[in-house]
Amino acid sequence: MKVIVNYSLLLFLIGFSCQKLVAQPFRAQMILNAQPTSLLSDWINHPEILNFIVTYSGGPVGGNYTAKIIASFKDGGGNIIGTTDLNLLPNRIFSPGTIILQSKDAILLQCIRFNGNIQRVLNNTGRLPQGSYQLGLMLVDAQTLQKLTDEIVRPFTVMGYQLPILMQPQDKAVLTSEIARGNIIFRWTPLSPAPPPTAIQSQTKYSLQVFEIQEGQTPMQAFRSNQPILIKEVLGATQLIWQPQLFLVDSSSNRKFIWTIQTVDTQGAGYNNGVGDGRSEPFWFEIKSGKEILNERKRIKN
Repeated sequence: MKVIVNYSLLLFLIGFSCQKLVAQPFRAQMILNAQPTSLLSDWINHPEILNFIVTYSGGPVGGNYTAKIIASFKDGGGNIIGTTDLNLLPNRIFSPGTIILQSKDAILLQCIRFNGNIQRVLNNTGRLPQGSYQLGLMLVDAQTLQKLTDEIVRPFTVMGYQLPILMQPQDKAVLTSEIARGNIIFRWTPLSPAPPPTAIQSQTKYSLQVFEIQEGQTPMQAFRSNQPILIKEVLGATQLIWQPQLFLVDSSSNRKFIWTIQTVDTQGAGYNNGVGDGRSEPFWFEIKSGKEILNERKRIKN
């Protein structure tokens, strides 16, 4: 039995295979943290968030190669919500060998243009909203923009958190000055859910902040404009005992205070609550002498 060899087809296939090998001098891999910080500007400070590993074989003629790295942010469904503006993106020169690029080099955030709604949130908070996302990276020729690698896509999640809820003193509570001079106990619920140990912001810090409400002010006016009379950082606990003797020497005077908890990550960035500062809804309370409280109760009873 004779085997008829189509030499023209064979040569074409060999040539095509060689052309493919020649045209693909780059190989790339991406390792992405599955739950990075939502604060995009902080990605550059954490090399553990992203590693983009690029191997350049040198091609058929060897020497350096000028390319661009295009980054694309996508929602959970794969729809692009932000991508690199090629007019702003600088070239990168690759020498033969393997190089590991971290987020500050692989993703130039100043060159990313996000869709309107995402850009507005980023302008206000600096953070991506909670949800599921994908990050795509691809190498292209700097001159022709021809693909040098297929786009590599990896998923990641921005966690949503419930800020602490204040518990004690309760909102609009009245404390006796005789007891308050000794100590005031503040309690609140923890951040929920607790950040996983692998998260960048895994250690949660609580900052207790107390403001005095001056005469003629509403509680929210004092909260927004006054300087706090107490700021205490709390680690690993959801309670703090304040001993404000110096502030409550005169037990006959009435005082009002408003307080909150600011919850921040290890970098000092507040957990996102739509504003970005990580402060819980505040409570206010007042301090009166025991005699005055008793007299008020008698008036109400009568």
